[in-house]
Amino acid sequence: MEIKTTHGEGCHLTIDAFECKENLNSKELVTEFLEELPDLIGMKKISKANVIRYADRNEKESGVTGFIIIAESHIAIHTYPEKRFLSADIFSCKEFDYEKAIEFVKSKFKPDNAEHNLLHRGHAENYDADKHLEKIKGFDLEKIKSAGDIISGMKNIGFQAAHLGQAAEILKKIKDSKAATFLSFTSNMVSSGLREVFAYLVKHKMVDAIITSVGSVEEDLMKCSKSFLLGDFNVSDIDLHRKGINRIGNIFVPNDRYEMLEDVLVPFLKTMHEKQKHTGNLISPSELIYELGKIVKDENSILYWASKNNIPIFCPAITDGAFGLQLYFFKQSNKDFGIDVTADMKQLGELVLNAEKTAGIILGGGFAKHHLIGVNILRGGLDYAIYVTTAGEGDGSSSGARPKEAKSWSKIKEDANNVCIEGDATIIFPLLALSMKETWNK
Repeated sequence: MEIKTTHGEGCHLTIDAFECKENLNSKELVTEFLEELPDLIGMKKISKANVIRYADRNEKESGVTGFIIIAESHIAIHTYPEKRFLSADIFSCKEFDYEKAIEFVKSKFKPDNAEHNLLHRGHAENYDADKHLEKIKGFDLEKIKSAGDIISGMKNIGFQAAHLGQAAEILKKIKDSKAATFLSFTSNMVSSGLREVFAYLVKHKMVDAIITSVGSVEEDLMKCSKSFLLGDFNVSDIDLHRKGINRIGNIFVPNDRYEMLEDVLVPFLKTMHEKQKHTGNLISPSELIYELGKIVKDENSILYWASKNNIPIFCPAITDGAFGLQLYFFKQSNKDFGIDVTADMKQLGELVLNAEKTAGIILGGGFAKHHLIGVNILRGGLDYAIYVTTAGEGDGSSSGARPKEAKSWSKIKEDANNVCIEGDATIIFPLLALSMKETWNK
């Protein structure tokens, strides 16, 4: 969590913007930027913008330079059209909202990437913690009227509740910015009652794509016929094995659920094989899952709503799990049947690259998490990221890695809004989903 404080004597902000899409050779645009920014960040102009176009023998060093004097000091900007690069400099003896300044640069010049450095001025011993930091406090249960009231109140409780409150604020920014929202989760979450929560989000188009394991697909499908059962962590697994019951934590899955899965998949794969022979093309995993969703009748199903609303479910490890075993059995007698596991990268890559901004809601870890953050390297990283995890980062695993580590890989942007909530997703995510419901319905 980033704690925003004021230092007392102002600050110096530099912004470097790369691959700008607007015309950096425009004196008018630079003038407009300098004239509008002071008011935006609460500064007082005491001069007009002074802007000149500079021509160097080396065309790459030519561009537009401008500055404006403010009562608090000055603002300067230098553009390099050939490089599609600009550098802006705000030097102030007064505190200001530096994030507003960064967003203003992005909105005016539309860079692919912007980096900043912030230097606080003044003496650290003058810092007044009581004045500048939020107070720890609980919420008044008498005044609670909605889940949103609870979640927003959590941001001042401390510990992981504060992170949950921060996540709710990020969700609002995701909605306001219309960011393409990618949801990733591991299959054990579909084993639980989160399955119906995910289905609700897909039904109401609150996510643009899902990335998960094939276990999520097969378990969603199995639950269309019969529910999973609530058992216990403390039980004899040998006894369960002898009774034909499989255990996922304290969730029990009798073997007949897998027999029902086979009854659905065998004729379905035959239909997909006929389609392959008719078109001459291998099917992609997301297309296979889309077609599977079309035969589902259960409105509590993720697959059902994903197919109805044309929301892709990407599953790069389609050959895993019971689904993968059915593919193995089917291929023994249908050797020309195949799935093109590379085909989805084009569709997923285009979703990421064509989005103005991207957001990742990442529950748990594994390859689903990495596939989501990894593909966002194509655009320099996610703009928003919410992690929910119980994994530790000490072993260097992707599952336990925090958002700050992803920034070193350009999987999350340096200036991204991000938070990591350490906790069980079956507790955390229903609260986040309620927050999404309230936010998206406003």
